[in-house]
Amino acid sequence: MPSARRPAKSTEPAVRGAIAAALLVAGACKAAPDEAPPAAILPRDAAGEPPRDAGGPDAPSPWDPLAGFPAVAPVRVVALPVRSDMPRFTVGGPAIAGNVAVVSSSQFGFAAINWQHGFVAWTRPAGLHVAPPIAQGDTAILIGDCFHPPEVTDTLLGCLRVVTAAGADVSYAAIHGAGVAAFAGTPGVQELWLEGERTVRWRRGDLAVSVDLITGVARPAIAEREPVHVRYGSRAWDITRTEQRIVAREGGKLAWQTSHPYTTLLGAVYLAELAPMVRVTSIGTFGLPEMILLDIDATGSLHGQAALPVPAISTLGHALDAVGNTAIAVRMDTSLRHDYIAGFAANALLMYVYRLPEVPRADPVGVAVAPDAVLVFHDGDTLTVLPELSSLPTAPGAPKSASQNPTPQP
Repeated sequence: MPSARRPAKSTEPAVRGAIAAALLVAGACKAAPDEAPPAAILPRDAAGEPPRDAGGPDAPSPWDPLAGFPAVAPVRVVALPVRSDMPRFTVGGPAIAGNVAVVSSSQFGFAAINWQHGFVAWTRPAGLHVAPPIAQGDTAILIGDCFHPPEVTDTLLGCLRVVTAAGADVSYAAIHGAGVAAFAGTPGVQELWLEGERTVRWRRGDLAVSVDLITGVARPAIAEREPVHVRYGSRAWDITRTEQRIVAREGGKLAWQTSHPYTTLLGAVYLAELAPMVRVTSIGTFGLPEMILLDIDATGSLHGQAALPVPAISTLGHALDAVGNTAIAVRMDTSLRHDYIAGFAANALLMYVYRLPEVPRADPVGVAVAPDAVLVFHDGDTLTVLPELSSLPTAPGAPKSASQNPTPQP
């Protein structure tokens, strides 16, 4: 391991080699007939009808760039009741708490859906603006505008509720504090993440506050998200992304870094009997606009793997499970109508693509990876349940079962 004074190692040679290898692996994976995915389904518009091509029956479909990829049909689609007379300012989720997926919207507050059976388990009201829900074990943490605002002596930011997966309220508090007035009026994308057992960090735009889950007291906090923490035996790395590169630090010292920038730092991948890897994406124009998913060895070695590239100009959301199975909501073109889900196993094998309904889409697409399904919250009123992502046990690099996989506990 290089010292802090020596130039950090670059992982780029392995990444380039992995891209070439991925093309061979992808071709081999399509050969086995018993691994063929279910037949592709047609995209549908807002009325549930197949889209009409403006150029006539012989015109190329706007989905043609996905024609060569394995497609999948949804396990089920759950329509959520919304108030159409309410504006849809914000949406969020899904967050997995126990056996329910919790989502949020200005049009219904919060709703918990049992995705295995396809029904709404419970709901909670909220005001006009809601934050994305977050799970803490088998409970869900819900933050939004107060439905009935209480009076406080300092700045009121909203209300917080903790609910079990079964729908029982654990606590309810007004979020308030001194020195947080700037946060109250800040617009921008919202995000929540846990800070220990009693505190949650709430970021909106460029500002953040730390909120006590018991008292609701809020204090100004740093808006920067915590790095991806990767453990391997007795060693540990903190991985961050900058505009220029991916950077890894071990014990606070620079361990390695890439030579080129990447679009997104997704998280960590743990495959049985292998060193952990860091999963990233790179979106660019390589003949056609596309996204490449890459795994970089977290220890700084020159090993890595890459997935088959998929057409893309941006991503709308992503999620990883504890092993590294990954679902990404991908925007294919500038029409704002052709969005799809790309599902990758932990070994970087592209398992399937699923075309979202062909409608103009301005809202983000929420994704979560459950042990038995991929959950997609889209268009503010629909939860789509897709098949699980784990590759077959015989596939190269396929992870062992959860009880055998050496994944560190959160």
